[in-house]
Amino acid sequence: MVKVIGANADELAQRDELEFRDEATQHIAEMNRLLDEIAAQGPAENLLEQFRRHGHELQGAGRSFGYPVLSMIAHRLGAYLDDLTDWQDRSQNDLQIFVDKLGEMLERKSQPADEEIASIVRALPSHINQSFSEKDVEIRNVEILLVTPARAVAKLLAQQIKACGFRVTTLADPVEALAMALRLRPDMVLTSQVMTGLNGVDLLRALKAIEGTEKIPGAVLTSQDLAATVFNRLPQGTAIIRTGGNFADDFAKVVTQFGLG
Repeated sequence: MVKVIGANADELAQRDELEFRDEATQHIAEMNRLLDEIAAQGPAENLLEQFRRHGHELQGAGRSFGYPVLSMIAHRLGAYLDDLTDWQDRSQNDLQIFVDKLGEMLERKSQPADEEIASIVRALPSHINQSFSEKDVEIRNVEILLVTPARAVAKLLAQQIKACGFRVTTLADPVEALAMALRLRPDMVLTSQVMTGLNGVDLLRALKAIEGTEKIPGAVLTSQDLAATVFNRLPQGTAIIRTGGNFADDFAKVVTQFGLG
């Protein structure tokens, strides 16, 4: 067995990064090509699905190779595409903005710090604007991080939150949510109580213990009795939102409580 130490390890790391950058460049080039086809032929489902796959590959690779901003941009792109039910005049331009920003971040000599990542991601096109008219809903510059393992629940709650004019980033993994919160700096973290690994109370306690996220307001989603002893461990000032028919009223109260409206 050959031991890989010192310079050899560095060389392997450099080779892996070069391979990642080459693959990422190819993904971005393909996404640009697909946008040209969409401009010429229209938003055919097969073209959008290919476009989505390239974004998904970049999301996973960016996370693995130390390019979190690429992963977050690709994650936001996926959310945008999930909500793209009707192709609009601005949709082509919005997708081009995502691709251009991916290319720009890949070409940077040094990756942005967490504070800059937050501003970059927040400036990306919003799926709110394509789903709702400003005449129907007041669009706010408010970012909600929604953490829940149930995809159906995440979709339903995200729709209700976006109907209030807020941006929503959804994640299923509470551990991943810790890193996302640190980089995205959301205006509120809304998490399910019952999850694998960390429950909602544990996640909110962890966020309060981290310097970069300690001031982010938090709320826990639950169908449990509000008098359950587990909620005694919630950080001071944390809100509790009941699921089901109580969600809209409880969420509205929390928006007022945290000054998000």
